[in-house]
Order: sequence, then C-alpha cells, then structure tokens
Amino acid sequence: MKKPRILFAIGDIDWKYSRGKLRHLVNRVAAQGPWEVSVASHDKEICDAFEGQAEAFHLPVNFLTPLPKHATAMGELMIRYTSDVSFPGSRFPVWKTMATDDFIGCFCPSIHPPLPFRPDAIVYPLMAIDNNTAAACHFYTAIAREAHSQNVPVLGLEVSPLGDRQSLGASLADYYAMKSEFSRSFVTRQELVPTERAFVLPPLETYLLTCRNDSLLDDFFPVENGARASLNLPPGHITVFVPHNVAFVYETRRILAALSALRFPVAVLLGVNPDVARHSRKEKEIAELVYRDEIARLSCFLICEERGWRELLLLSDVVVGPNFSVHAELAAQYGKLTIVSQAMGQKAWISENLYAEPEPERIVGLIETWIEKSFLQKRSVTQIVQTILDRRQDDHEREVHLGS
Repeated sequence: MKKPRILFAIGDIDWKYSRGKLRHLVNRVAAQGPWEVSVASHDKEICDAFEGQAEAFHLPVNFLTPLPKHATAMGELMIRYTSDVSFPGSRFPVWKTMATDDFIGCFCPSIHPPLPFRPDAIVYPLMAIDNNTAAACHFYTAIAREAHSQNVPVLGLEVSPLGDRQSLGASLADYYAMKSEFSRSFVTRQELVPTERAFVLPPLETYLLTCRNDSLLDDFFPVENGARASLNLPPGHITVFVPHNVAFVYETRRILAALSALRFPVAVLLGVNPDVARHSRKEKEIAELVYRDEIARLSCFLICEERGWRELLLLSDVVVGPNFSVHAELAAQYGKLTIVSQAMGQKAWISENLYAEPEPERIVGLIETWIEKSFLQKRSVTQIVQTILDRRQDDHEREVHLGS
C-alpha cells in the first residue's frame, strides 16, 4: 500500500522566528508516523538544512513589477467584486478599509512553481503579526491556494502568537495546532473551524514553535528519535519515569505497586545509575531483585541504565519519585505531572505541576485526573496529522458507499 505523503511548507520568517527548531518538528513527525515527509520552501538555505534528513523542494517566489495603473485597475476590480460585502453586524463595506491602503499599497503580484507532488496533507505556519516578509506571505498564500484547489487538507501551526482579531491571515487552514487554550479558543470563537478541528500542542512541541532557546531541549531533540527506538515503547501508553535512589527502596516499591493500579496503559521507566553499586551489586541488579513482584504486575516495565536521566525525563509524560530532587524540579518546569511520594513526608500542592503525596495509593487518582483533564486534551502534530488522514479515509469510504 502506498504511504501517505506529508508536506511541510516553511517560510524564511518562521524559520528565523523558531531559530531553526522547526527542523526538529519535521524530524519528529517523520519518525513517528507511517508516512513520507517532505519539505518545501521559497528559501534555498532552509531546503539545504534538511539535506540527509528529508526530501526538500525549493519553490522560489518570483515577483513581477506592475505599473501604478495596474494597481489602480486591480483596486477598482476588487471594489466592484466586494461592493456588497460588509463587516459582520454593520453596514460598513470591507473595501473602504482595504482598497486604498492594504490592497493597492501592497499590490505585488508574483508567480510560483507548482507543488512538486499532490500531498495527502500540508503543514505550514499560520500568517500573523510577526510573519511579515513578502516572500513568506506570498509563498504561504500560494501553497494554501494550490492545496485548496486540489482538495488537500491544510494544518496551520501557531508559530507567531495569534490573537486580537488576527483572523484574516490565519483563516486559510483546515485544521489548527495551537500553543495554548487561549489561542485555540480564539480560532473557534472567530469560527475559523469547528472545535474538533482545533488542537492544543503538548509543551515540547510548543517549544519548537517559539523563539526561545533551551540548551537541555536543544541537546535532546537530535537524539529523541534514537532514544525512542532503543526503548521500543509501545504506542498509546502513558510513559512514567521513576528516578531510582538506593536510599529509598521502600518508597520505590510502594510507588511501583501503586502504578499497576492505573486504568490507563502505562510504560514505566526506572532510571538507574550504572556507576552505583551496593555490596558488589549494581543498582540495576538491586532493582531487578528487590522489585521483582511489583515488576511482574506491570504490563510494560524497563530498567534503564544506558540512557541518561535527562533523556528519560524528557521522553516521559509523568515523573514520580521518592524524594525532592533535580528530577522533580526540572520535570515540573517542563510541564510534566510530577509527584514526590516519600514515606511520612508532607502532603502539598507545590506548584502547577508538582505535588507531594506521601501515600502512593493516592497518586493513582492524581495521575488519572491529570491524564483526563490535561494530557488527553493535547495532541502532537503527529497525532493531528493521523487524525486528518483518518478523517479523509472515512470521507472517501462514505463517498464510495453512497456511490454504490
């Protein structure tokens, strides 16, 4: 069966805005789905950046040089075609705000190469306040126009922050991947798409669409796909990282026992240090011996000593540990649900994502509530693309059924 083809269209302004981190998002989607991923850009340097990673197509924008009379003629044509179009809830014509300023003043026709192939879905950054180079705007508009003419669904990414009536440039997508619930509500409130077509991204992918740099994340993304492949984590599982400490064997045993009661499928990663030993036994051997009964009750359990704790922490969705440590502090800062469960310790809500709960039996409720109220409310770009393809397949099968 032929694999679906996904095309990422990336303009110069968003590449610079994200400091090139969009590369990691493309590689993430390419590694996590049953499809082929390609890139298109009007900027050759962006295409060159994907050499050896993804097929890239250079689609340069060629600007024409119109005479002033051409701009005036096009303005008159626009007024004629939109003379009966008013702003919603008013009698104020749209052309009065556009014809003599934005339209005539910015009239700059261009020609573009066609799409190199007919993709099954296109992913591109939405045009907004910070997306204002002429080349990027013309490139994105041409991509969206050609996609719609070929009935190809378009997923818009919120790179430049949306809000405050920025609905015109953002209105060209069929699906939306947003950085926050505020942005998602803006898209649905403006009625750009139905609620089921607008999604909020998880924190790690939100980071890839920002202009900030985090050295820990920047070191992680180039090795993420290799780490996931080596661990072979089952799809659809919530990943729970338990940083091990030989001084807290009692607490760790109770944590592992509690995790087996979760009604969601979980993959538990127990991180151990290969350089730690007690009485001639390596930490991994201690864990295998001491927790054998608890391990047997978990459907997916891995003791990890080859990969560093930073990678395990960032690969995980939930972090549960027996003591306050750098793991707890860092995990909470990266949007992971983080729980410290220490015997006879305090019970407290420390920060937005960080809890102290001394009774392991109670962490099950905390985790399940977080999964339902937060984790399952977010979708990665990979999940959104899969949703788009599934809906297209359903629509096609429905058409075939009706036709027969």
